[in-house]
Amino acid sequence: MAQPSFYPAHGAPVPATNAAMALGCPWCAAPSTPSAIVQSCGRCGRSFTLSAGPALDGSIAPPPFHPAAFRISLRWSIVVTYRFATLEPQGITYGTLDPVVGMAPVDQSQIAYPDVVSIAVWRKLALTKCFAGALVPLPIALFAAYGAILAVAKAPGVAAVLGLIALAFGLLAAWLLHQGIAVGRRQARIVGRWTSFTVPFENSPSFYAELFRRCGLAPPPIP
Repeated sequence: MAQPSFYPAHGAPVPATNAAMALGCPWCAAPSTPSAIVQSCGRCGRSFTLSAGPALDGSIAPPPFHPAAFRISLRWSIVVTYRFATLEPQGITYGTLDPVVGMAPVDQSQIAYPDVVSIAVWRKLALTKCFAGALVPLPIALFAAYGAILAVAKAPGVAAVLGLIALAFGLLAAWLLHQGIAVGRRQARIVGRWTSFTVPFENSPSFYAELFRRCGLAPPPIP
């Protein structure tokens, strides 16, 4: 499939539907106002940040285009297929990869940096990691710790081995739960003049920082 060109009509009016989405809560779509700090939705009470882009605020100027700018790519699974997002020199490309080898894009859309209307950032629980930590390594750690306590008087060597197992699996459980709760599923909703998409970026802090920089914005705090 041929790669589409970035939309060139910078300065064109933002369609009403995209303008409404750009100024809506990413959780429930309630009307919201861009802010440099974390805000809570007046309707659902959830936290997020909402930053106006250069297409909404004329005082924001993205850095000059440079064709040699480096690319940052993300890829994530959605059931049987993969999606991807790439920061390219001209803008952001988003699409779906073929379900066979997960390499060639079968569809894609693009937003040039000057055409970004808003960027909303929020964080959800990463339920897969929470369940993985609570259901696999945590029970093993507790069982091994209990066995170590029972064996410490009669078989110190066995108790030491069980203690090491408990420590290793306990650390793994703590890491998974930390990733699932404290780090979570970090998302950025990018609304352009003609299209919008949501990118999970918890595995690439550089994607988050560079996205805002290329739009001419300072990265806001992550809720």
